Amino acid sequence: MLNRIDLGNRLKQLRKTKQYSQQFVAENLFITQAAYSLIENSQNGIIAEHVVGLSNLYEVTTDYILKGDKHLIRISPSNGFVPYVKIKAHAGYVKNLSKEISPGDYEWYRIPGFNATLEHRLFEAEGESMIPTLFPGDIIITQTQNNWDQILDGSLILIVTNESLLIKRFKKSNEQDVFIFENDNPEAGEELIFSKDEIKEIMMICGKISNVLVPHHHNGANGKIKTMEESIEFLKKELLSITEKLSIKES
Repeated sequence: MLNRIDLGNRLKQLRKTKQYSQQFVAENLFITQAAYSLIENSQNGIIAEHVVGLSNLYEVTTDYILKGDKHLIRISPSNGFVPYVKIKAHAGYVKNLSKEISPGDYEWYRIPGFNATLEHRLFEAEGESMIPTLFPGDIIITQTQNNWDQILDGSLILIVTNESLLIKRFKKSNEQDVFIFENDNPEAGEELIFSKDEIKEIMMICGKISNVLVPHHHNGANGKIKTMEESIEFLKKELLSITEKLSIKES
């Protein structure tokens, strides 16, 4: 059962530590100073919306607000957590690009050994255009890049347009403010060309978390098959060339 007296004391202590007035806290909760005073003095209960608001204001967990539990980790970008945007959430990310990501928008994760910043995002890869570099379902780690001049030719990037998210290989163009993006998969179609104005956000891909595990013997087998296919294709071209030369001589 929630102890109103302990709750009120915690709120009072948090407010004094931050040197906030009751009026300031009340304005952040969109209530009157008198209404907030009743909560802090244990005369009134507290609603979930205000618990979340106080958690954000004081940068503590909601469990600490309610129960005084200090052993939980606060999920926040400033605490090393990175928002994870699944495929089904890609459209929502594009639509809400101008809005700041809040903890309730996406799932959040911490990556062991990786020092995340506010500029990092996790996205789920889709499609086969970047195979064998990326497979569908791979999780890519991105970092927002605001300076186009710092992007090296051949860099793996994620671009956000008005319509979608695209993972491509960056290729510099001879035309100013025009950029070329290529696929790693040769069967995925031609390169894409966008002007700078068509791209709303660009992110460098720092790494990936792959969901694809290929046994070692499969790697060897695939390499042999590819070599055989290339040899057969080469022989076909040679035979065609010889046939054409013989046809010319006979005529």
